[in-house]
Amino acid sequence: MSGRFDGRIALITGAGSGIGQATASLLAQEGATVVVNDISIDNAASTVTRILDSGGDAHAIVGDVTTPGFVDEMFTATLDRCGRIDIVHNNVGFGGNDSIVDTEDGPWHHGIDGNLGATFRGIRAAIRAMTPMRSGVIVNTASAAGVRKVPGVVPYYGVAKAGVIQLTREAAVEAGEFGIRVNAVVPGAVRTLALETYLSRDRFEHYVNQLPLRRMAEPMDIAKAVAFLASDDAAAITGTALAVDSGIGAVLYQPSMDV
Repeated sequence: MSGRFDGRIALITGAGSGIGQATASLLAQEGATVVVNDISIDNAASTVTRILDSGGDAHAIVGDVTTPGFVDEMFTATLDRCGRIDIVHNNVGFGGNDSIVDTEDGPWHHGIDGNLGATFRGIRAAIRAMTPMRSGVIVNTASAAGVRKVPGVVPYYGVAKAGVIQLTREAAVEAGEFGIRVNAVVPGAVRTLALETYLSRDRFEHYVNQLPLRRMAEPMDIAKAVAFLASDDAAAITGTALAVDSGIGAVLYQPSMDV
């Protein structure tokens, strides 16, 4: 294993599946030692095993980023073991389907904290860890739902992801003087088994055919964008939100004129 991230330590939250797992695998393939965080011990172990079997280096820190104090403890444990943290991918996020009127206070507060609060705590801990080195990269996972309303998606998700985009800008400005870059990726719909099952084959194909590229993003498409932003190739890029959405963000919705 060798590449852009030789000798670097990368910490990735929500790395037990999907985008996080793809990013962990890619960064390890390109030389990083990867700290895999996930709430599921089985999923975290699966990602670590995948990396180790491919000749990479990884270990897991299992835990919930919404638990008070856990994020700081995770960063401390990583520094104690690895001595430094070069790349942080704040990737944890979750949503659902519900309306504003049907969303109660409990789910609202949990959703805002899980999607935005956890990212804030990850950014804060990363800046604290990276400042003494005068270098480091933070990449946050936002969503197209944070740019425009996605009908049916629970409201806390889009609101929190919009906050992630602004928090990325805030952090980029504050951390820039310490040589720390902060960016976000903004995925649209990403192909997963759960999405394919939810849409069914016919509806899935109909959805894909409406995308400008006529293909849905794969988890590895997002991972490659994260890797680019984390690499020296993006040395002059900070405070940006990079859409990886097969072009759907470029489309202006038009109500039908047919009667």
